[in-house]
Amino acid sequence: RIRAYIAGMGIARHEVDDVAQEVYLEFYKSLEKMPEDLAPERWLKGIARNLCLNHIRRCARRGRLHHQALAEILARTESELESPGRVESLHVALDTCLRKLPPKSREILQLRYEQDLPSHSIADALGSTAEAIRIALFRIRNGLRDCIANSLARESA
Repeated sequence: RIRAYIAGMGIARHEVDDVAQEVYLEFYKSLEKMPEDLAPERWLKGIARNLCLNHIRRCARRGRLHHQALAEILARTESELESPGRVESLHVALDTCLRKLPPKSREILQLRYEQDLPSHSIADALGSTAEAIRIALFRIRNGLRDCIANSLARESA
């Protein structure tokens, strides 16, 4: 019933199980807070509703941030990539800079971009916090950006 309720809230089919798991975990954690005169099903649905709304907000925010970042990258690279050889140079620079990263940084990037895991899942896998993973990703991306810019500048000099 809860899975159907979650799906009815507009959660994507491939995310319903994850949200349901979060609901049951939160239900278990909050059993002591549940009013005695309230049916457990109603308490569970209330938790599901709140977590679904949080999930929808998080997805919307992630989508906005993703589109903004993509637009910025495209705007920058469009002006920088005037010749076809420049695209190849960019790929070579990216590969070189990725190889220079410490293994843990490469692992974080792989989990985030190849496996498309959210920061809280990466944190669980690596024994860290979601905030620490977000900060690490921010620093790794900035480092890669600087490394690529320096590499391309050396190449054009």
